[in-house]
Parts: sequence; structure tokens; C-alpha cells
Amino acid sequence: MTEPFSTASGAISTVQGLWQFLGFIRTVVDSGVIAAYFGWDGTRLEGSEKIVVERINDSSNSAIWWYFVKEELDYVYVRYPVVESCAHELVGQEMNHSNPNARYWRWVAPVEPGAIVGGDRHNLEVNFVVVGYRPKALVAHFRIAT
Repeated sequence: MTEPFSTASGAISTVQGLWQFLGFIRTVVDSGVIAAYFGWDGTRLEGSEKIVVERINDSSNSAIWWYFVKEELDYVYVRYPVVESCAHELVGQEMNHSNPNARYWRWVAPVEPGAIVGGDRHNLEVNFVVVGYRPKALVAHFRIAT
């Protein structure tokens, strides 16, 4: 039997770490940080127009889709579901590439430990936030501090 409290506390710890990191980025990079809030289907609900999320539907199963952020020059993107405790992120792999690429992702519901799950798992319908920052500004901050 799993312990839901330890699983939930692990998810809360991860989210707290992410929030602390984003807060740090905000203080260091300041106006270079952009963010947008999206519905589970990839439509922007509010936020920066610079962040454009594309959704790639699986041609053989309408319950499976992938997201990716269209590249904006000099930005790196952090994405997170608004309900982290019920989401597990999978990364995608482009055709003719041997390794997965972190640019492509989707969220699915966690599976009970020890459960045997066959076939492709359906997407979890969860809204999400994407935050973009310029790593050059972060590196410049540390370069100045040393």
C-alpha cells in the first residue's frame, strides 16, 4: 500500500523548490521574466503574448497530445501544472532522433506503484503556467558577484 502523504509531501517540496527558484530568478533578472497561464487544451488564458504554446495532437488517439513552447530568442522556459500533486510529466522524442527532447512534454495522471499499465496513457487535463527567463541575465548576475 502506498503512503499518499509521503507522495503529496514530495510533490509539495518540488513545487516549493520551483517557486523559490522562480522567485530568485525574478529578483536577479527582474523585467526579463515573462509568464503566461494556459488552459489544459493549450489556449492562453492570460499573460505574456511572447509565450506561444503549440499543441501537437496524436493522429491515432485524440486523448493524447504534446505541448511545446515556440522559441523566443534568448529565453528558457519552465512549465508547471497548476495542480502539481496529480500530474506526472512525460517528455517527447522527435522522429529520427535517438534521445528525448525536453522541449516537448505532456502530463498524465500518476500510476499506482506496482500497477501494470499497457498502451499509451491518456493526457491529464490540467491547466498550466509557463515562465520564461533569459539565462544570460542569470549568468551575468553571478559574473558581477564574483
